[in-house]
Amino acid sequence: EGAVLEAIHALRRVELPEAARVGGAATLPQLSARLLAARYDVSSLTALELLRWDYKQGERVDGVAAAGLRFGIAAICETLPALLNRSGGSRGLEEAMAAAAARVAEQAVTAGGLAAGSGG
Repeated sequence: EGAVLEAIHALRRVELPEAARVGGAATLPQLSARLLAARYDVSSLTALELLRWDYKQGERVDGVAAAGLRFGIAAICETLPALLNRSGGSRGLEEAMAAAAARVAEQAVTAGGLAAGSGG
C-alpha cells in the first residue's frame, strides 16, 4: 500500500511530454485541473446548444392529472441576463427554445416509427 502511494506522489511530480501538455499543463495535477475546468466551460455554446446539452424528458403516468402529458427540462446553470445576452435578447432565446422544441418533436415522431410528412 505504501509503495502505491509513493508511486502516485512521484507521478504527480513528473513533467508531461510536450505532446500531452493540453492547455499548457506541465504535470498530471495541472492536466487534471484543466480538463475538469474545460468540462464545465460552456462559454462557446449557443443558447440552443445549452438547451439541448442536458435535456431530460418525462411523461405523466396513468392515474395522475394530465396523464400522458410529455414534458422536458434542460438544466442551464446561467443567470437569465447572461442567457439573454448569449441569445441576442429575448427574441433570440424564444427562437432557440422553439428550435429545441421542434427538434424534440421531430425525434418523438422518428422514435414512434412515423416518417415526417407521411401523413400518419
